[in-house]
Amino acid sequence: MLPSLIRRVLIAQHRIDFRRYFDGLLAEAYRLGADPYAGDCVVFLKGDHTQLRALAGDSLGLFLVCRRFEGGALRANFTFARDPSCSTITMAELSLLFEGASFTVHRHVREWKKTAIKPLSP
Repeated sequence: MLPSLIRRVLIAQHRIDFRRYFDGLLAEAYRLGADPYAGDCVVFLKGDHTQLRALAGDSLGLFLVCRRFEGGALRANFTFARDPSCSTITMAELSLLFEGASFTVHRHVREWKKTAIKPLSP
């Protein structure tokens, strides 16, 4: 569905005019500090929570993936901010959004970082 080169997923937290297409959403992504051509995926949620749009790209062009929920609105706890802002979500959370599931992440597990092993002193 989306390119496998996605390095981070951002979800916009402000209202977007959904009549915009590639160029308008790309401008909005740049306004948020994202670069879809460099591996960023920006997700936009319609104001009535009935549609999602994800903009991603690669070196050849852009992908615009849309999902419209026919049976009702997405049950996600999103409140729209006045000023353009975004937050980072994981690919798993993005999959849940596209499935129509609601999620609330209170805290992510810290990433494991390999530490250097110190030799035992005699």
